Amino acid sequence: MKAPLTPDTVRAVTFDRAPLGRRGYHEEQVDAFLDRVEAALSGGAPLTPDDVRAAVFDQASRIRRGYDEDQVDAFLDAVVVTLSEGAANRTVVIQRVVTPPDVVEVPFLPLPPAPPNVRGYRPDDVDRLSRLLTAAAKDPANAPTAAQLAQLRLTLTPLVGQGYDPRTVDALVDAWTLDLRRREA
Repeated sequence: MKAPLTPDTVRAVTFDRAPLGRRGYHEEQVDAFLDRVEAALSGGAPLTPDDVRAAVFDQASRIRRGYDEDQVDAFLDAVVVTLSEGAANRTVVIQRVVTPPDVVEVPFLPLPPAPPNVRGYRPDDVDRLSRLLTAAAKDPANAPTAAQLAQLRLTLTPLVGQGYDPRTVDALVDAWTLDLRRREA
């Protein structure tokens, strides 16, 4: 049995060009998806075997052949096996963090990635939102207003299946906006 894939394995993988007469998979889309796989294996945004199975890539342009589809599909099958084994063997470790009394601990809220058929919010925009909400949680006196939060614009990624799930992020923004309005009243 082969060893499970690691982030280094994903980072180092290469694929041949599609055989003559075939267009192959769009290289940038495959590379972007492999970045998600690498991040998930490194403990970043979660990725399920079903997410990998649902991945769809456009064909490369007729002028330049893309990645060999059979090689990419075989590698993604190995990713599914690794993610499946990881889910079966995963244990939850709970660690108590002691913070000094003058530091307010902000809970970590994992945001799911965009589904394979949806354009997600750009990570930089969500990071900006996260810093704003962290400031609101740490220092309510200097928290942004509900209007400031509502004016924050999040942009979508250019490709489907990238970035953060917009439904989840929008629900988070709505909940914070409601709480800030309650605080302002």
